[in-house]
Amino acid sequence: MKVIQTTLTEAEHKLLEEYAKKNSKSIKEVVREAVRATIEGNVNPNDPIFTCPPSSKRTGKVDRGSEEHDKYLYGEKA
Repeated sequence: MKVIQTTLTEAEHKLLEEYAKKNSKSIKEVVREAVRATIEGNVNPNDPIFTCPPSSKRTGKVDRGSEEHDKYLYGEKA
């Protein structure tokens, strides 16, 4: 997980706090829901990054995934 930080005005923070209390949620939960609602629909579920299996199964072999990720995701160039 990544930690993010932002600045809110006093009024924004108070409204956020009140909304969270009213809905029996933490501020973190409310902010996460807002982020998900904002980005929903902007992610292509068919993108190979979400559908392809890992390029390495930790067999001890050298993995060149970071250098050759396009080849693994999209195949060899013609």
